[in-house]
Amino acid sequence: MIQSVQRAFQLLETIAAAPRGARLSDIADAAGLNRSTTHNLLATLQELGYVTQPTRGGVYTLTDRFAEIARRSTVTDDLLRERLRPVLEAITQSTGETCYLAVPAGDQYVYLDAVEGRAPLRLTIPIGGREPLLGTAIGHALLSLRSDLCQRLAAEEPAAWEKAADSVEQARVDGYALDLADFHADIACTAVPVLDDGRARAAVAVAGPITRLPESRLRKIAALLRQATEAAHPPAADSTNT
Repeated sequence: MIQSVQRAFQLLETIAAAPRGARLSDIADAAGLNRSTTHNLLATLQELGYVTQPTRGGVYTLTDRFAEIARRSTVTDDLLRERLRPVLEAITQSTGETCYLAVPAGDQYVYLDAVEGRAPLRLTIPIGGREPLLGTAIGHALLSLRSDLCQRLAAEEPAAWEKAADSVEQARVDGYALDLADFHADIACTAVPVLDDGRARAAVAVAGPITRLPESRLRKIAALLRQATEAAHPPAADSTNT
């Protein structure tokens, strides 16, 4: 943990929690810092365009910079959803099971899109729903090619990481992850990462009752997922695992 970065985000979160802005003294007290250190950090954030102080000695407020970054992320997700929607539809048509698209979000992943299977008994998770990275097939598929996330989770959740580490490594070796009803009772899942410059930008997964998705069938579906996602979003010729 780099202390100066941690402190900078503390200040940003403190300002964000004050709709009408926050004074230097209040920001310093909330962050547990002296006023000189707080002022220097705020001056840097102001120079970078993330905070503003309209009047000298007045309150600090956030600029629109974060909203602009969020909008760019939303556009990227929309493009990803558009590119992979035909893959989800084709896999559901082929397997009869629900197919999902998900992206990492902190220590979780969020569902961007889904095409539901035709069977009456199926797993239904709303778009925008979240699940943890650790302990799930989608999470392990994402982590298998995201060393940055692995390192962070190993530091922040050592017990959970130790339990999941072997599965994440197996997913890296196999190119897909399996969940044989370990996370959701009676629900099995397989997931493959979607690569962007060698990193797992997203994951595509198939999930359903384990009575219809035993391990042997899941592995066959995983092969279909890999083939379909690589055709839709082929990895760069010189990409390497990170």
